[in-house]
Amino acid sequence: MWGEHMHHGYYPDGKVDQIDHKQAQVDMVERVLRWADVKSVQKMVDVGCGIGGSSRHVVRKYPGSTATGISLSPKQVERAKQITEEAQLEASFQVADALQQPFEDGSFDLVWSLESGEHMPDKKQFVQELARVCAPGGTIIVVTWCHRVLQEGEALTVEEESLLKRICDAYYLPAWCSIQDYKDLMQEQGLESIKVDDWSEFVAPFWGAVIQTALQPRGIIGLFNSGWETLRGALVMPLMAQGFRMGLIKFNLIMARKPL
Repeated sequence: MWGEHMHHGYYPDGKVDQIDHKQAQVDMVERVLRWADVKSVQKMVDVGCGIGGSSRHVVRKYPGSTATGISLSPKQVERAKQITEEAQLEASFQVADALQQPFEDGSFDLVWSLESGEHMPDKKQFVQELARVCAPGGTIIVVTWCHRVLQEGEALTVEEESLLKRICDAYYLPAWCSIQDYKDLMQEQGLESIKVDDWSEFVAPFWGAVIQTALQPRGIIGLFNSGWETLRGALVMPLMAQGFRMGLIKFNLIMARKPL
């Protein structure tokens, strides 16, 4: 939205006063790495890499590391390559399917997915692939939108289902799941040291900031020039904010280690 990242920003204490939104997006990557206690990286795969912001941050932070980003979007991959080449960093990007990754088993010691899990139509296959390409002893980190955790026998309300459907229709998203669903899937893969967290309060200001930017003259012109699909997505942003306020939509983190 404001720079080389395509994800939420991190806002300490849930406040946006005097916050640089570009820096907030960089802070998100840095905070996640700290949260997961990532001390070193040799080879990273950035699953759903967008235009490569996370990959570049990692290779800058960990000298000697390399990153490989994958995305279904040729335009995103091309832009990622351009920015990375200009920055002279050791990261590569390719068009590939996260559910059928073109890598050998155990290829990466850091498997990273920042706001791509919600786009995956088959969450089980997604987690299986993350576990497969992770090296023994490696770390898997998934940061993703989820719906609230349901108690045994509980279902989402009609109002909640309706809101999620409108969001999914606008952003072409498949069905949502909870962070507990992700935890169960990781346990099925035999992953260990699983940790989860809810950072909803730290990203809650994001949608308001995006909406405010979009409503400025430059933003409005840009939206109309981008076409109906982009405009429709912008018009649905208040629904994301509504979901956050209801406690329905959660910005969740989950990490795990692959046994040696």
